[in-house]
Order: sequence, then C-alpha cells, then structure tokens
Amino acid sequence: MPVDRPTFSESWYRVADMRPRLRPTVQVRRQHFRGQMWYVIQDPSNNQFFRLNDAAYKFIALLEGRRTVAEVWKICNEELGDNAPTQGEAIQLMGQLYVSNLLLSEVPPDTQSLLNRYRKRVNREIRGYLTNLLFIRIPLFDPDRFLDRWVSLFGKVFSIPGLILLIGMICAGLYALGHNIDRLISDSSNASFGQEGILSPENLPYLYLCFALVKVFHEFGHAFSCKKFGLQEGSGGEVHVLGIMFLVFAPFPYVDASSSWALRSKWHRAVVGAAGVLVELGIASIAAIVWANTADTTLANKLAYNVMFIAGVSTILFNGNPLLRYDGYYILSDLLEIPNLAQRSKEYIYYVVRKYVWGVRQVRNPAHTQGERAWMIAYGISSTIYRVFICAAILLFVADQLFMLGAVLAIAAVFAWVMVPLGKFFHYLFNSPELLRVRSRAIGSTFGVLVALIVGIGIVPWSDYEKTPGVVEPAHIAMIYAETPGFVLSSADVVPTDTKVVAKQTLVSAVNHELELLLTQRKADLRKLEAERREASDKRDWSTWQGIETQIEACKTEIQGIQHRLDSLKIKTPITGEFYSPTAEKLPGAYINSGDQIGLVGSMDDVIIRVVVGQEIPSTELKIGDRVELRIQGRPPQYRPAIAGQPAGQEPEMTGVIYAIHQ
Repeated sequence: MPVDRPTFSESWYRVADMRPRLRPTVQVRRQHFRGQMWYVIQDPSNNQFFRLNDAAYKFIALLEGRRTVAEVWKICNEELGDNAPTQGEAIQLMGQLYVSNLLLSEVPPDTQSLLNRYRKRVNREIRGYLTNLLFIRIPLFDPDRFLDRWVSLFGKVFSIPGLILLIGMICAGLYALGHNIDRLISDSSNASFGQEGILSPENLPYLYLCFALVKVFHEFGHAFSCKKFGLQEGSGGEVHVLGIMFLVFAPFPYVDASSSWALRSKWHRAVVGAAGVLVELGIASIAAIVWANTADTTLANKLAYNVMFIAGVSTILFNGNPLLRYDGYYILSDLLEIPNLAQRSKEYIYYVVRKYVWGVRQVRNPAHTQGERAWMIAYGISSTIYRVFICAAILLFVADQLFMLGAVLAIAAVFAWVMVPLGKFFHYLFNSPELLRVRSRAIGSTFGVLVALIVGIGIVPWSDYEKTPGVVEPAHIAMIYAETPGFVLSSADVVPTDTKVVAKQTLVSAVNHELELLLTQRKADLRKLEAERREASDKRDWSTWQGIETQIEACKTEIQGIQHRLDSLKIKTPITGEFYSPTAEKLPGAYINSGDQIGLVGSMDDVIIRVVVGQEIPSTELKIGDRVELRIQGRPPQYRPAIAGQPAGQEPEMTGVIYAIHQ
C-alpha cells in the first residue's frame, strides 16, 4: 500500500542533535477551525504568523532548548502515534520557523544548507512580489499609536449599535435612490466613455479624488476593527504598516491588518475583512442622500455621484468578490475556516494531478477534511480563470490607452506568467526525482492534454464574432398614409400603437360629412338623369337619349370616386405585422389631411440588418452568401440565423454595406 507520509528522512541526521527553542517574544493563541484545535504562533516584533495543528504544536512546544530534536520526535511518536509529525514534516516545520526568525538554535554549517531551502523559497516569493509591476506596495509609516488613541471612539462603529446604524443608513440611501429612480437610470445611462460620462476626461480628476478619499476610509475601517477586536480578545490587534499600493501605476492607500489572523473568533476575523466594505457602503448611502437632494449642475452632486459609484458599485464588484485576493477572499476564508485558501487550493489541485493522474505515491495532501477538498477544487479552478481574465483585461486596457507601455507589459506578462512557469514545470517534469517511477506516464498525460488544447483551439472551428454598428429594419414594411381628409371622432376609431395587426385590418376610421353630402347629391342627380332617359326613350328621342346616357355614365363614375374616397377613410394595413404610430394618442378628435403619415406596419419575424463593412468586419471574412448569426447588443442572447446578402441591382464592391437577411 502506498505511503503518503514517509516516516523517515535521509536528512534527519543533520537536525537530530540540535537543541532549538522558540524565541522569548513568541506568542501562542488557540483557535478552532472546523471543530479542530489549532495554534497560531505570532512574533509581534516582525508580525510573522504560523498556524500549527495539535501534533505540530506538541512537537514545537517540547523544543525548550534542553531536549534534542531526536528526543522530542521520539516523545511525540510515543504519545501521538500515527498523528505525530514525520521526520520530513519536522524538518520542514523547523525550517519555516527558522527562516521567519521564530526559532533560536545554533545551526551547524551542513544543517544551515538544509534550512536555506526554505529561505530560498521565501526569497523567490519576495522577488516575484517586487517584479510584479501591476501591483506594487510601498510601506510609509506605523499608524498603531494613532489607532490606540482613537479606537475607543471609532471602534464603536463595529458593534451591534453600529451595525443597526449602518443598516439604517443603507435603507435611507436606498429610499433616496428609489424616489429618484428615473433620474438614476438617466444618469447611469450616461456612465460610459461618452463626453458626459463618469469616465469622461473631464470627470476623471473628480473620480480619482473620490476614489482615493473613499479608500482611505476603507483602509482605516480595517485598521480600527482589527485594533478593537484585538484589544477585546487580548491579542493586541497591532497594525504597524500604512502605505501606498500602485495598482496599474495608480496610487491607493493600504494597511497591513494581518494581526487579525490571531483573533480567536472567526466572526471577528470576518468583520475585520468586511470592515472596509461596510464603511464604503455607509459612505455610499450618505452620498446617495446628497445626490438625491442636490441639483445636477452642482459640484456636490457630481462628487456625490462619483462617491456613490465607487463606494457602492465598484466595492461590491471588486472588494466583495472572493475570487480576487481582496476583502471578499479573506471573509470567505474565515467563514469557511480554511486559512490560506488560495495557496492551499492551488496545492490541492497539484496534489490531485500528481497522485491520480501521474500516479505519484508519496504526495502530501494539503486538505485536512472532505469539506475542504470540495472548496479547494472549486475555488482553485474558478479563481485561476477569473484572475487570468482580470489580468488580460487590465493589459488590454493599458494597451488601449498607452500602446507602447501596454505592449511592453504584455511581453513582460507573457514571459513572467507563461514562459517562466512553463520552463519550471517542464524542468520538474523531466528532472524531478519525485517522478522517477512515473515519468513516462506524467510526460505522456501532459503532452496529451497539450495536444488536446492545441487541437481544440487551433484546429476545431470556433464561432467568431465582431461588434459593429448596424441598422435593423423589417424585411416587409408598409408606410401608412391618409388618402382622404376627415375627422377622427374617438379613440375607439384608432388602433393603439405597438399592436399586432393582420392584413386588411382597419387601423384608423375617419368621417367626412362634405363627401357624404356630395355623394347624396350625386345619387339624386343620377336618379333624375335615369328618369329623363326613360322619358326620352318613351318619346323615341334618340339624340336626347344619347346625351343623357353620357351624363349618366359620368355621374356614375363620379359616384364611384366619391365612394372610394369615403371607403379610404377607413385606413387599413396591406400586410400583417405590428402597427407603430407616434401620433396614435393624438388622433382622436383631430382632423387628418390627405397625405398625412399615420404610422407604419412592419414584421420583425423577417428582418434586414444593414451593417457597414469596415475594419471591424473585413470583406475577406464576410462574403455575400455566408451564413451568420446575429444578436442585438444589450438584448438577451437570442441568436438569429441569417445570410449575408446584397440588394438586387447593386454591386457588392460599390455599396460598402452588408445586408444580413434573417431566414
């Protein structure tokens, strides 16, 4: 049976006779995670934290400077049995504590090289941190004394009365927005890259000023909550770093509230993580009230809208998003009771691949419970995809604004995030002693996945799409005009706009009393002429009869014309579709003249989309007769199959327009 935790280590002889001990300044606090006891080791002098399980703490606690490492390990095995740390785990544990300056010991030269492996790993992490040009942090000063002076006042925000006050503020802000919803929608529709939008060049100074001020309150929310709960639990809650973080070269404040890790209550740790978001929601509520009660043209209104956008929308989307390592991540990690969720999720995915795909036998499982495994798989995959998306979006944004800088950053990102990790991965794949027995399986499965990706991306056809301006119009459309003048008596004589109608259906009914009177007169004239024709026939006066017959035909023609004009007062649609009329509500009681446009009838079952052929869609990619799918931007994802066509009698190279005809 394979052994996941080998008991012995070939390097044990280097540390067996050492007599290390914890530094005198080290503090130890107990915490419960998922029903298990854990110990948090903290050195206030360097703000280093380590979480140890019961077996690891038992081993470290016995290192008081008099016993050797071998004696302590033997005691742990006698008392803990299979739960005792293995020799390899003991070496790793001492190396981590030694590198973090939490462990005192006289280290021989050969043992120094063993423990330096962990120092090298830390140095690699520091170099990676410093070379990350998109996220740079610069510490400025220690705010701990300032926090001690004012925590008694501002710490009250993070209490039950403070929560009630915050909920009241949020409700008041939502109430103010609800009573100005039309105005909010109108302003939100302009929150774009337009000339009057929130990201317009004129508004950017106000936006950044509001962003910086809001983030100052955000970071002090973390600091004061950490200090309050630290003093309440007796852990101190020290906050020794306040500085500037350059996020895509834009400076923003930050504080190091990592001492919250020592808090025993997970709810206190979660509140510290959520403190910045809670403070911003309170600020957004105040800004909403100010915005609702000031005129659009005032500076206060503009600043309030910017603050409302930053402290409300962006905070929820970014700081509250657990897939990014901001506040939402630490809140989720504390509530799930899975510290270092991101790192351990990545390690667990590596563990699954090495153990179940490559068949490596001796692999350490970073998950302690079944529940942790599910969360680590889900978080590891989703956070990786989302971070790749965010980094790509940032690089594209920088390239769009500053092309040369964006190109340099893109090259550096490809090298740092793709080439270097791939180089390390292939070096591990071909040279790691861990894969000695399963190297062929690991190489074969890895290259199988790479081939599948290449085939899926480069060979299998995928749908492509482009965004381009176009005009959508019905393939069958009829303009509705008034043929005969008349009066529309009531709303019952008008079909409402946006109504589905069928061919030959009456849309508008009007009356014309003058035409009705004229028709009556002409019918009376016809009867008189018919009587005169009979009289002439009886007298056999054929010349008179012939003249009267001509007058009768002329009268009948005139009657038919009048009757047609009266019939045309009932305005009908020639096609089936939807009736659109901007004047439908104004027609009742109105007089319509001959030639007045009443509206139009069109059917959206068959549409023509007129798209300008330009750089967005080169003519070499879309040709007449190609089958395409269409979707209107901002509408639900309902795709319409269509064929790229051209109007009859027009040459494709002369028009510059593609007609996508829906089938």
